[in-house]
Amino acid sequence: MRHRNLHLPRAWRHGALALALFVTGSASAQSITFDARAGFTYDDNVNRTERGRLTEGDGIWSLRGDAGYRRALGTNHGIIAKVGLETDIHTDIGDLDVVRADTSLSYLLQPFSGFNAPWFALSAGFQLAEYAASDIRDGSEARLGVELGQRFTDRIAARVGYTARDRDASKAEVYELRTGTLHAIAEYRFNSRIGAYLKYDFTHGGVVTGSPRTAKLLAVRRVVARDRVFGPNNVAWRLNGVVHGLRLGSKIRLSKLTAVDVSAQHSVTEADGDNQWNVWNLSVALNHRFD
Repeated sequence: MRHRNLHLPRAWRHGALALALFVTGSASAQSITFDARAGFTYDDNVNRTERGRLTEGDGIWSLRGDAGYRRALGTNHGIIAKVGLETDIHTDIGDLDVVRADTSLSYLLQPFSGFNAPWFALSAGFQLAEYAASDIRDGSEARLGVELGQRFTDRIAARVGYTARDRDASKAEVYELRTGTLHAIAEYRFNSRIGAYLKYDFTHGGVVTGSPRTAKLLAVRRVVARDRVFGPNNVAWRLNGVVHGLRLGSKIRLSKLTAVDVSAQHSVTEADGDNQWNVWNLSVALNHRFD
């Protein structure tokens, strides 16, 4: 059943920005940071269905805030610890409003000195998620990640990495997912204020699709749960599959501590039983660091 959730939770921002800021260097051996992010995303297939006539699009407002502690352990390595809150607030499908609490710890190493020297990061994190009116999606997630990066010039930089995720669901087995994601990011700075980036993701493991029970005939083994968010006869199906995602974006600095991030992403999921669905996301976000 759809309803407009009246409880507007608070939020946090993921630790990737703090990782990048640490790598660029800091005058102090340790520091505490506070970041906020507000954004809007339009998702044209929130129910992740393969049948175009049944897709549900929705606008999603996001609010994030996090606190981070970073400490240099030597001249070329250090750690970052982060805690935070995040929320997504849907304009139409309020049952999918969600609050996430997160904590993470990262270790960074730059084995060689110099502006163009490569760097390495190892991270671990844990997240709790609670939805407004969709308890089959409630659960927790543990993750481990590794990333390598390098600045080739003062304008060009690149990163590659892999993240393994293990998600446990509180109520429904269908959202117990084991996945791995390989990502590659290329960044280009036009000047001191404007930059662009291109990101590719390849994810393998469990995926979830949704549709009315009578519309889905799968000759494969699957895990199923009722999903009333999209109607009384709708079900969520867990399959094995792969996801290809491509994001093109631009970051625009408004000041030393504030930036706008605009991006578009297209992803294609290929799952068991010759099932395939597409998703377009268009996003704009405002990021601010409190000094």
